Formats: sequence, structure tokens, C-alpha cells
Amino acid sequence: MNRWLISLIIAVSIAFMTACSGGEDETVSEPAASAEEKQTETANGESDTSPSISLKKFEMEVDYEGTENDFEVSYMEKDTVKALYEDQRNMLLLSGDEAYQEIEPVLSSLDINAETSDEEVIKRVMEDFEVEDGFQSIEIEITHEDGAEKEYEK
Repeated sequence: MNRWLISLIIAVSIAFMTACSGGEDETVSEPAASAEEKQTETANGESDTSPSISLKKFEMEVDYEGTENDFEVSYMEKDTVKALYEDQRNMLLLSGDEAYQEIEPVLSSLDINAETSDEEVIKRVMEDFEVEDGFQSIEIEITHEDGAEKEYEK
């Protein structure tokens, strides 16, 4: 009886620790190249790989009424890539490679720069990430490739 109880406690503890460990950004390993990211050979045989995401940092937080209804996306490229995708409304929490796979198609097609108007950036981000109506606020922080940092709020 004691062995069974100890085994149960250990199993529950491991499950709890695994479920709770996803709240932090995780480092992303180099993703496999997609068809658009295939390396091209230059005349001297060197590889030329274009990054698929032209932003150094992207953070979005959408607040809905209630405490468990937020939608967060975080992407940062410095020495390594870190990614987090959390959609509490749909009970989805991704980090590391899984988050990157969810975020990359959206950010790589996001056509904005530091001169894009605030309204247009918010509109495009909301459309591309399919942000549902009814939110209380949205905050977006972007660092462009040239280092220009911008914050947007609605």
C-alpha cells in the first residue's frame, strides 16, 4: 500500500512539474529550412541563407475580460532565438520549437517597418494572428532589424 501511494505521489509530482514548466521562453534550435528558406549557392560556392523573420523582437499581449483569457506571443532573436505562444482562451501553451513553428509563418509574412503607421501595424498584427474581437487592450513591442524599437497600444 505504501509503495503504491509513493508511486502515485511521484507520478503526480512529475506531471505537475512538467505542466508548470512551460511558462518561460525556451530557446529554439535552428528550424529545418522550408522551401522558401532553401540555401542558394553564390558564384564562389558560399551559402546565402535569408532569415525568414525580419524582426529582432516581437511581443504581443492581448487582454480579454477575466484572468484566464489572455493571448501572448513572444519572439526574440539575439544570440539564440526564443519563442513563446500562449493562447489561454483556447488553452494552448507552446514554447521553444513548437512556438516558433506557430509564430514564424505569421511574422515572416508581416509586412511592416518602423515607418508603418501605428494603426496599420495593429490592424495587420490583429489580422495575421487572428485576434478575436472583444479584447480590453492590445500591446505590441517590436524591434526591427535596424534596431528601431516601437511600441503600439490600443
